Amino acid sequence: MIGLDLLLASHLLIKASSEIACPAQKSARVDVRWRSEPIKYDNSATTALLNTHHIDSENPYGVHVATDVGGLMTGKMEYKSSIQVSSLRYPSMQMTCLWIDKVVIDIVIDPTIQIAAEHAPGTCEYTAILEHENKHVAIDRKVVQDYMDTIRGAASEAIQKVGVVGPKADSTIDDYKNKINQFVSSAVKAKADAMYAERSKRQKALDNKAEYDRVSAKCNKS
Repeated sequence: MIGLDLLLASHLLIKASSEIACPAQKSARVDVRWRSEPIKYDNSATTALLNTHHIDSENPYGVHVATDVGGLMTGKMEYKSSIQVSSLRYPSMQMTCLWIDKVVIDIVIDPTIQIAAEHAPGTCEYTAILEHENKHVAIDRKVVQDYMDTIRGAASEAIQKVGVVGPKADSTIDDYKNKINQFVSSAVKAKADAMYAERSKRQKALDNKAEYDRVSAKCNKS
């Protein structure tokens, strides 16, 4: 009897789902926003102390290090995404339809420029190093701007692939919401990772011998 009851329940669930029509997919809103916090400046650490920093700029939570010119730019870059899933429930059938209503992605840059304490504000060395470090801040900002459309496109494509999910049994809705979130989040993360890789490439390209020599030559007293 138990097996027969389960078979009957399954049949009724399939029958109910075939009688319910989920609404057509609506156009989801995708917002990709970015901001750069005001640059913070630190002139307290010595050159020796700055030289102890060994941080990987490929890490999205890492920083750029350029102690060769007496400075350090700690450019934290991170993103957060939120996914709003809407639903339409059919209480009598205990079935629900799901779709993505909105995706919001916020990218934040939080830069700090450190210049060795041996170089006091107002000196030629301080000004030259500051100019170099500001270039690194500008690179971070430009990379984010360049990748906004790419990240937006990835989210939009993922939304289209998800479409309208259902009708699904109410007991499975939380699981489906999690799957939807994970799918869109993975698509966004893939492009964010590409942004971090491009950031590292551009930052490293700036830190070359010619640039270091240029900074040093600006204050050459010989």
